[in-house]
Amino acid sequence: MAYSPVGTKRRGIDPSISRQRVLDAAEALILKGEFAGATVTELADHAGVSRATVFSRFGSKLGVLQELSVRCSGGPEMRAIRAAAALDDPVEAVQATVEASCNHWELQGHILLTLKAVVELEPGVDEMIDDQRRDQRGVMEDLARGLKRAGHLSGLTLDEAASALHLITSVETFMELRRNAGLSLPATKKVLRAMLDRTFDLA
Repeated sequence: MAYSPVGTKRRGIDPSISRQRVLDAAEALILKGEFAGATVTELADHAGVSRATVFSRFGSKLGVLQELSVRCSGGPEMRAIRAAAALDDPVEAVQATVEASCNHWELQGHILLTLKAVVELEPGVDEMIDDQRRDQRGVMEDLARGLKRAGHLSGLTLDEAASALHLITSVETFMELRRNAGLSLPATKKVLRAMLDRTFDLA
């Protein structure tokens, strides 16, 4: 149900409410594939706020997208990935990380892909993407070291193992299976687990 634009202007309304409305509206537009073509006015209308509110809270459409990315990176799905990667048993850690990554991309992958799509058009986004990639790469390197200690690198170097893990847990790989190939979420997880098991001889 749409929110009333009038309500966002009432004195005493928590600014965080209108902020969340804009983020929720932007996410809905992304899901429908309409975010890129939407104007700030259209985004504001979907959120039930004024155009000025969008600019005052985020500065631009790009600012909205960046804030969505920040919200995703601090959400429960991302925390689940970090908890999985921190498990003591290295095999359990990589298996749980693949599972948690799938759950994260199922809910938030469209946001990251949309953010990546505007990298070449909007200055400043590439730095955020690079930061996210470095963070993910660091997690994969830690997992690869754990697999090495457990004797599961299967002839791969640490760098090769980390690269393989990065590929298996990437949003691009997930979306290729889930969206482009049309696999169900359970089938996507099954394929990625098979890739993991065969790459590192975990079966």
